[in-house]
Amino acid sequence: MNAIYRQITLRTRITVSFVLLMVAVMGFVVAAEQLDYDELRAYVISRSLHDEMDRLQADIADGTPPALSAGSELYDGRNVPDALRPYTPGYYSADPPDVWHLLVFDLGGQRYYLRQDAERYQYLEHVIDGYALVVMLLCILCAFWIGRLTAARVIAPITRLADAVQRGQTPFPFQEARDEIGVLARAFAQHSDEAEQFLQRERCFVGDASHELRTPLAIISGAAETIVHQLPEDSPLRASGERIVRTTQEMQRQLSCLLLLSRDPQRLAKEDVPLRPLIEECLSRCQPWLAGKPVVLLLDAAQDPCIHTNAELARSVLWNLLRNACQYTDKGEIRITVRDATLSIVDTGPGLPPSIDPQQFQRFAPSMRQSGEGLGLSIVQRIVDHLGWRMAVESSENGCRFTLDISGTHDQQP
Repeated sequence: MNAIYRQITLRTRITVSFVLLMVAVMGFVVAAEQLDYDELRAYVISRSLHDEMDRLQADIADGTPPALSAGSELYDGRNVPDALRPYTPGYYSADPPDVWHLLVFDLGGQRYYLRQDAERYQYLEHVIDGYALVVMLLCILCAFWIGRLTAARVIAPITRLADAVQRGQTPFPFQEARDEIGVLARAFAQHSDEAEQFLQRERCFVGDASHELRTPLAIISGAAETIVHQLPEDSPLRASGERIVRTTQEMQRQLSCLLLLSRDPQRLAKEDVPLRPLIEECLSRCQPWLAGKPVVLLLDAAQDPCIHTNAELARSVLWNLLRNACQYTDKGEIRITVRDATLSIVDTGPGLPPSIDPQQFQRFAPSMRQSGEGLGLSIVQRIVDHLGWRMAVESSENGCRFTLDISGTHDQQP
């Protein structure tokens, strides 16, 4: 049965559900039309009068004075009002303004007239009026039930498919179905296969690039260090050699960072990293960019703050931000402040160029394609997302402020 149900398209299921709903509503409407409110009222009142008539007849037969209920009047042929005398045995009712109900019956050769006013039957008006409300409520409940049933039937496979996609379960369910769920499942499966192939190609590229670049970088770094070590202190080539050493070391660090970014954030190795020594290390590496500049470095951080994170990625974030601040700040100060889980880096440089959006650093933004600006900041943004941190940037012509929430409680991006 479920297999047959899955072959029915979603459009057909929803259409059938609403048709059934309208059938139910029309059934209630027809039932309401078939019921005559006036006949219902007359039947109830006539039944009440006949019950009281039976009791009165018993009292009259026993010779006891009949006990009338409130609002009731009993007449015989001698004291009946002239207005009631023409009525023959049976039930009668009068229309407004003088509303009453009359039951005429014969007993022992005498005719009796039992009249009741309409006040005692006013509850019937409320009952009858409430019937329409009950019909409306029943229709609403029926629509709610059909809607819930339809939603459960329609959404259940979508929910199951979404859960399978979220958990990475393969193969996806419902791929063999012929309805819209099957189309969606096959589209998800195709997209997942394409994404997996792309990810595999990216991993292979990163691994191959790492393998092919690490060895020549190590050779260049070793050769440059040897040359710097052998050059005299006053050699004009010594500065170039030291720059080659720093650049190759930086390339090695960036390569390690990119390899870490290619891994699943949930499987990233983390440890308790002392924050102040990490900042001081990055500041010491930034000294070449501050040589000869009237720039003051101010570090306001406790000696013992630690963060649970990946040390290499955290070092890359701090290094890129501090290097930019030192490189582009010609005078003034660079202040690094750590307060609880918040780290801020403030400089007095010229601010970010107009081609870079401080709200979002995108590697392939149209404004960056020609000049290449912002690549380092885009890497920083990727690392921040990878670690589950959050970064806010304020930029003006008087400088930049980078604020990092390093608590690591935010959603991580793969």
